[in-house]
Amino acid sequence: MPWLLTLHIAALLCWCGTLLYLPGLMLSQTPGKPKSLSQWVYTAIATPAALASIILGTLVFSVHNMLDKWLIAKLFMVTLLVLLHLLLGWLIARHKRNALSHARRWCYTITLLLGVAITAIIALVLAKPVFGV
Repeated sequence: MPWLLTLHIAALLCWCGTLLYLPGLMLSQTPGKPKSLSQWVYTAIATPAALASIILGTLVFSVHNMLDKWLIAKLFMVTLLVLLHLLLGWLIARHKRNALSHARRWCYTITLLLGVAITAIIALVLAKPVFGV
């Protein structure tokens, strides 16, 4: 089912793209606004893309009945991505209430960690034949 894998990759690209975009968007907005664009992007784009990516990814490895070492490592990195997603939601909520100190430092750190996690996921997927059992 190549269409399932294609949908998974498309959802993952959308999710990762919005996660990388959100810290900069959050910093460019005035804190304390009742409804911010960063909150809308988080709830309307990033979260549905995350759910679609996780559900489709689960279907991909369930349909193909694969459980290799590289997949376990990839799932660990996806878990890190989910935790960073939740941390971004928390930061957006704090920024909205104007209760976030050191916002720039938080955003730089999250962006760095997102870059590491996304790069690791791509490296694990591309190295799949090496790790395959």
